[in-house]
Amino acid sequence: MATDTQGKDQSRNAAFFQILISFYIQSEFHEHGTYLVDSLWAVAGSELRDWETMTALLLQDAGEEQDQTALNKVCVDFSA
Repeated sequence: MATDTQGKDQSRNAAFFQILISFYIQSEFHEHGTYLVDSLWAVAGSELRDWETMTALLLQDAGEEQDQTALNKVCVDFSA
């Protein structure tokens, strides 16, 4: 039962990161990723701390290079 809950959480967090990546790529705020992270920290802190999901997304072969690059930049901004 716990693994089913973990799987759902990881799936939700993966969707969160996909939306975040799309926003990051499509907006002019991509040069200010640190500010984006700061603004999300209070409302999405648990998702932003989900290193397991971020790592899984980074290791996926199916992603587009632009998505991978954006996720790398966002991860760096998270850790800054």
